[in-house]
Amino acid sequence: MRRGARAAIAAMAVCALTALSACGGSSDEGGGGGKGGETRTITGTFTGDVSGVPKNPKRIVALWRTGTELAELGVVPVATLKGEFLSDELAPEVYAKVKDVPTVGGFDGVNVEEVIKAKPDLIVGMDNGGLSIDYKELQEIAPTVIFKIAEPPDVWTNYPKLADVLGRTTDYAQRNAALDKDLAAIKTEHAAQIGGLKAVSVGVFGGKTFVDTSKSLTYRRLTAAGFGYMDAYATNPARYRVELPSEKLSDLSGADVIFYDATIAGKPSPGTDKLLDMASFKRLPAARAGNVFPLTMGTVYTFDAAGRAVADMRKAAGSLKDVGR
Repeated sequence: MRRGARAAIAAMAVCALTALSACGGSSDEGGGGGKGGETRTITGTFTGDVSGVPKNPKRIVALWRTGTELAELGVVPVATLKGEFLSDELAPEVYAKVKDVPTVGGFDGVNVEEVIKAKPDLIVGMDNGGLSIDYKELQEIAPTVIFKIAEPPDVWTNYPKLADVLGRTTDYAQRNAALDKDLAAIKTEHAAQIGGLKAVSVGVFGGKTFVDTSKSLTYRRLTAAGFGYMDAYATNPARYRVELPSEKLSDLSGADVIFYDATIAGKPSPGTDKLLDMASFKRLPAARAGNVFPLTMGTVYTFDAAGRAVADMRKAAGSLKDVGR
């Protein structure tokens, strides 16, 4: 255990053993997991059952994959990880509320001393087993609830679980059902245009081009809207995306439609604009036919982004051209 964490735990012990008002007694003081309020146990998390979780947390530290969902739920955490709140992923009015939230690390590690300074009464996050975060150490600071995920669709289905642990109500079930209905409507309304076509979705991350696979949220939504998908990326993929070296862009020649990652403002995601400008990309059949369309990123886990993605798919379905094979 780090020295700072031990100091914080010792301070909490002193508070528990004395009646000094200086120690504080409300969850607003942080560092104690809901003192002065009702608590509960959250079961089946990434680290097992977590007790002492405040029913109405006030000071929340948001770890991996929780940022956009918290922002949409109207929760402004006291600290978060780098990259959890991005202007490319949140509407301007929402981003304005969270843009100044301090960071306490990234997915590759958390600064425990900074977490202690944030005085949380709850720490939340998600993990696929690949993060370098010591949750036991964080648990000694405040109740730490980490939800299990494997791929992006799991982050989406964790939305109502996250809302619940935050003490927030959400109409997730109704809104998600409405989303599914909208996707099905595209399939029905544009069956003649999209029936039998093969689509694919691409994006650029860290300067590398990736193709979404059948383990992605993007694939799930595209196929629900009636688009077919390239078999090479739909059959037993290892992860939700696969890297595609620039010299192998010709592998996308079998796609009738190409979608590219777009920001919440409808612009190509950072780096994707360079991909679209590549001569080898422009030579692809889908590009020559004009069947290249923006699609709001499937790694933005909000209903706002989902609604924009539906609109993107509907517009694309109504604009398709014959690839002339």
